Amino acid sequence: MTASPIPPTVTLEPTATLVPSPTPLPGSVVLPVDTLGKNNPWLPLDKAERPGVYYFYFNMEKPPFNSVLVRQAFAAAIDREALVVIAQKYGAKDPRPATTFTPPETLGRDLYNEVGIPFDPIRARELLAEAGYTDASNFPPVKMLINLGGDAAQGFHVKISDEMIKMWEQHLGVKVTVEVLNWGTYLDRIASNPPELFRMSWAADFNDPDNFLREIFKSGSEYNYGSFSNSEFELLVNRARNSYDPAARQELYIQAERILCETETAIIPIYHSTYNIP
Repeated sequence: MTASPIPPTVTLEPTATLVPSPTPLPGSVVLPVDTLGKNNPWLPLDKAERPGVYYFYFNMEKPPFNSVLVRQAFAAAIDREALVVIAQKYGAKDPRPATTFTPPETLGRDLYNEVGIPFDPIRARELLAEAGYTDASNFPPVKMLINLGGDAAQGFHVKISDEMIKMWEQHLGVKVTVEVLNWGTYLDRIASNPPELFRMSWAADFNDPDNFLREIFKSGSEYNYGSFSNSEFELLVNRARNSYDPAARQELYIQAERILCETETAIIPIYHSTYNIP
C-alpha cells in the first residue's frame, strides 16, 4: 500500500515528531552558548589579551556618506584579507579580517563574510552607480583622517590608509585624500568636526558585546563620532543588556551587528585583534 501525497493546501501543525527547525544563526561557533554567562559581562577579561577591533567611521551627516549606497560601495571595495597581511607585518596581535564589529571571542560567533559587507568589487561599482555616480569623475572630494601614535608599529595607520585609498581608486575609480594628525589633536577633531572618513580602534573594557555595541553606538555616546542613530538598533542592544538568557542575547547582538555593519553600514570593520593593555 502506498502513501497518498499530502494535498498542497494542507498545513501541518507541529507535533512531537514534527517541530519547526529554528532559523540557524549566521557564522561559526567560537564559544558554545552554554559557556557564556547569564550576567553582564558574560565572559572574564584577560587584560593582556583584550579582544578588540580596528575600524573606520563614516561621517553619516556629511555628503557623500549621508547616502547608505555610497557607504556600502566603499565597504564592498575593501579587501580586508589584504589589509590583515599588512597588520601582521606591522605587529598587530593575531589580526583576523572582520565584516562586523564585536570580536568573535566576545560575541561567541565569527560572522565574517556572513554579516556585514563582504569584499565584492563588482557589487561595489554597482552600488556607487545606484547612488547616482555612474561617472566616478563626478564623485565629490573625500578626506580621510588618521592619527600618528598608538600604532602597532611606526607608520602602521598610514600604510593601512594608503592601501585602502588604492582599493577605492582601483575598484570605484574615486580618489580619497588623507590628513594625518597627532593623537591629541586627532581626538579633538573627530569629537568636534569629524571629516568624511576617520580611523579608530576599540579594545574591551569588559568582555561582553554590550561594551562594543551599546557602549559605543547608542545615541548620545561620547564615542559615537559618526553620528549613527537607529531606533531598532537601540531597541535590540537595550533588550540584550537587560536579558539573562545568553542565547537570546547573542541573537539580539547579531541582529544589531547586521544593522550597524550592513543595513546602515555606519562603519567599515577591518580586523579583529587582541591588545595588551594592563
